[in-house]
Order: sequence, then C-alpha cells, then structure tokens
Amino acid sequence: MRAATISLIVARLLQTAVADGSTFSCQPGQSCWPTIAEWQAFNQSISGALQVTVPMGSVCFPSSPNYDSGLCAIVQANYMNGTFRESSTAALQDTNWESCGTANCFPGVFAPRGQTCSLGRHSALQVHATTSEHITATMAFVRKYGIRMVIKNTGHDYLGRSSAANTLTLNTHNMKNISFESSFTAHNCPSAGTRQNIAIIGAGVNAQDAMDYFEQRNIMVTVGGCSTVGIAGGYGQAAGHGLLTPAYGLMVDQAVEFDVVTPDGVFRTINECNDPDLFWAMRGGGGGSFAVLVNYKFQVYPKNRWAAWRLQAGFNNSETGLTKSTFLRDFLTELSNEQPNWSANNASGYDTVSATGINLLEVMPIGSDPLGALKQLTSKFNSFLTSYPGLNITINSYVLYDTEKEFYAAQEDYLSQFGTVGISVLAPSRLITTDNFETPAKIDALVTAFLQGMENARQILANDTTGAVVNFLILKTGATNTPDTHNATSANPVWRNTLWHLVTAAGWLPGMADGAQAAAAARSALEAIKKPLSVQASYLNEADPDEPDWQDVFFGGNYDKLLAIKQRYDPDTLLNCKKCVGYLGDADPMYSCYSDNPVPSIPYPFA
Repeated sequence: MRAATISLIVARLLQTAVADGSTFSCQPGQSCWPTIAEWQAFNQSISGALQVTVPMGSVCFPSSPNYDSGLCAIVQANYMNGTFRESSTAALQDTNWESCGTANCFPGVFAPRGQTCSLGRHSALQVHATTSEHITATMAFVRKYGIRMVIKNTGHDYLGRSSAANTLTLNTHNMKNISFESSFTAHNCPSAGTRQNIAIIGAGVNAQDAMDYFEQRNIMVTVGGCSTVGIAGGYGQAAGHGLLTPAYGLMVDQAVEFDVVTPDGVFRTINECNDPDLFWAMRGGGGGSFAVLVNYKFQVYPKNRWAAWRLQAGFNNSETGLTKSTFLRDFLTELSNEQPNWSANNASGYDTVSATGINLLEVMPIGSDPLGALKQLTSKFNSFLTSYPGLNITINSYVLYDTEKEFYAAQEDYLSQFGTVGISVLAPSRLITTDNFETPAKIDALVTAFLQGMENARQILANDTTGAVVNFLILKTGATNTPDTHNATSANPVWRNTLWHLVTAAGWLPGMADGAQAAAAARSALEAIKKPLSVQASYLNEADPDEPDWQDVFFGGNYDKLLAIKQRYDPDTLLNCKKCVGYLGDADPMYSCYSDNPVPSIPYPFA
C-alpha cells in the first residue's frame, strides 16, 4: 500500500515537472514553426487533407476576401442550427469557444459585427482525416515541430476542448464509416467470447447518423439527447449518458473494442485482452487524452417502442424570493420523492425548472408495454400537478413512438433547449446521488439548496439587459441499475449511484456581453446546490472549465491510475486538453485564450 501511494505521488510530481516545460509550445513567428514549404510537403504526404480554416462568419465581413452578402444571409439564418454549424470547418456549437479575448468572427446576428474577422481560437490549418494514416502522419508532424494539436469532430464541448489558438486541428468529422455485426469476436481475445449485435462506427459518426443507419436494421443505440453530438469521441470516451442509461448503462458500458492511434503513431486494436489498461482508460477517462480513436465498437439493442410524457406548466410566483416559492418547493419535493422508483423501473427524462414554469419529459424506452408502464409510474405525480391550485398546464400528453429515431424527431424542439447552439454557454454541474433522496430531511435539504441556487442566479441577473439566462436542467440519466462490479470502465464511479445530473447552464449572446455576469450567476447557483451533497462529482463533458478540484470531481478517484496510464502511452503529453487527464495547466500557450493575456490564432500563411 505504501509503495503504491508513493508511486502515485511520484506520478503527480512528474506531471508537474512536464507542466513546467512543455515540449509542444512552438508558436507562429518562432524559428521552430514550419515554413510554408514544410506545410505544403506535409499536405502532399496526407493526400491534400490539410485545409486552411475559413471562419463561418467571414462571408459577412466586407473587409474579408470571402465577403458574400448572399452567403452571409444563409449563415445568419442558420446561425443557431446545430447541423449547419457542424458542417462548417470553422464553427463550434458554443460561440464562447470560438473567440479569443475580443478576437472573433461573429457575423452580426445578435449585435453589430466588428470591423475585422479573426480566427479567434480556431486553428489556422486543419487536417481533415479520413484514415488512420492521416492521424499517424499528423502526430509525427506536430511532434517534429513541437506544435500543439487539437482534436475536433462536431465541435460540441462545454469546456472548449475543440479549439485552441495557434495549434493544428485534427478534424475527424469525415470518418463516417458505420457497420453492424450480428456476431462479433474481439481481435486476438478468445476469452471475451462471441458477442451478438455489435456496431462499428468511425470517429466522425454523430447520433443522427447512427440512428438513421440502425433504425433500418431494427436496432437502437445508446445516444445522448443531442442528435449532432459525435458518439464515438468525447461522448463515448467520457461516460456517455442518455435516455437509455437507466436500462442499459452508459455508452462506455457498451464498448467492446476500439481501433486507435497512440501518440507514438502506432495503430492498435485494443480490448480487454490487448492493451487492457489503455482500453480501460478510454472507457470513461475522456477523449483526447490517451490516443486518437479511429473506430468504436459497441453493443446495440433490438428496437423497442418509446413512450413519453410531456408536461408544460406556468405559475405566478407571488412570494418574495424563490426560496419562498410554495409551488417550486412542493414540486421539487414530490419529484424527488418519485425519482428513486422511476429510476429503478428504467424510466429516464429531461426536465427544466424556472422561476415561472416547468417543462417535463419523462420517458420509458423499454418493455412490452412502455406506455402503460410510464402512465402507471407517473400517475400519482401527474395527479399532483393537475390538481395543484393556480398551475396553468398547457401541455399534458402521453405519446407512444414506434422507434427511437421517431421519438427524437418528434421531441427535437424540446430537446434543443438542452443543447442550444450559436450562443455562449457555461455548464456547471453536479451528479446528485441516491443518498440525497433517502429521507424527508435529506430531500428537504436538497430542495432548499436548489431553490437557493435559483434565487442566487435570479439576483445576479436581476438587472441584466443582454439576454443572459441560467437554465436549471435535471437530467434523469444515472446508471444506478448497471453497477460496474468488475471495474471494467474508468467512468466516474459516482455515475453508478446517480439519480440526477443537475446542470445550472448559463447562456448569453455573442457580441452582447462578455459573459462574466451570466457565468457568475451559474456558478453561484451551483455553489448553493453543492452544500448538502455528500459527494462532489460532475460529468467531465458537461461541467465548469474552472472547476477547482477537477481531478476528483471529474474522475472520482480514478485520476491517479488514469494519469499513470497516460504517462505510459503519452510520456511527452502530445495529447493535451482542458482539465483532461494529464492537463498541463493554463501556463501552456495553447490555453492563452482562457487567460487575461489571450493570443489569437495567426492566420495562414502566418505572416
């Protein structure tokens, strides 16, 4: 035990030593930076996959050589469309991660545009990989010249990991291969036996791609709530929660094998027999940390009908302060009382709570009679709401859908509020564990903290005129029914004891405000909610990038083991991202845009 403890201390000391002198710190204008001829030679070696980054909004700037008023109108009209943004090589889903200080290329949708279009955080050049050879060559190139590399697929990342100024972006968006094997044997792993119904997807496949493909084969997939999220990257490597989680577990629970390229440039097929430590680390330890994923192979399930209950209601809050709101206290108390039973019976859901209304989506995605089961589970709570004095219910409906894809298409408008794009977002969060629902006293403490959090946010934003908001999201996607008894995954163990994933999501408009007030409101709200919690844990993909105790909060006791694996496969920290395993700290030049001294990207040809 003592030797193990010492080795962990040494591992963290080594990480600190690396942080003091990053190998990958070369910046444009320095002698180490590649010449134009060297960039061109690299492009030839990868069959022309290197592309110059053109910001999506550049067509709206008269000072830009890309100016086109017709295209500008299209960009402005689709600015908050996730699929449109995903299709652009130089757009992220959340605009705060596109800008670097005041440098940006916002096209004037919400506020007057600036005089010039800047790359901001976007890399000047991107490798649009379609093969593992492209990945290997890119790793060799950045290693040779000491350049930081960023991995990007769809641009969904609440911590800004899909962009970093003056880096080279490895874009996996075009790796869209999908296949299905009714019988699958893991590579060189006879002990794993033969599995049925295994999907194989490339790194660029998103949830909609997967549902489109597998619905035709009468299969459903453990995707999240947003159709444009890539399911093999950060989602599939950090845990991956969704409406099927209570029934089947997290996305990492489904993984049976990965094809990856490790930082030494070697293509590997990893599973429980081959590089088992690396396989374990990539089943929950986060994307962009240990290797670049090429193919994700995972368990899928026979299709089932999905039942949904939608309720929307408004109310007049006459009390002074939300902590005194009788309805909100009663609502949250009854919801908390019902939650353990709902989760135990594989129901899931996405709810929002505000000072003037509630929105509920409760789902039963399994079983021979999902609609009957959902109605029975929720009947008491439905009666509580329909009989509540003064509650103005505008939607109260139960619907049965034939397939997973049909459900997501029908609920797209509602689900979009859980991943609004084209604005700036900060998403502090906590996993709310089962012990908080055990007794009336604990429920009361949780509800009181929730209401105090809402009141904190309300007070901070009381005089805001920029459109900033804080949304309180309750995602009922915990993995309490699927314990990881053999420690097969590295996902935060707190997931196995979670009933709610609670997010205090701040949103503000690009170009209207710097977000400081909205961020303060979201953080103040979470501070109140944290107080009664016996366990402090967050989903590492949906969290505050400034989370102070991130190693424990994100990784739940697995961090030191993950760091040791990281150092074995990536001793030079070629792969690095914000608050990921092996994170070097904000002193690394790639993080300048988070600081008070931002250095925006210099455009190609780096003059």
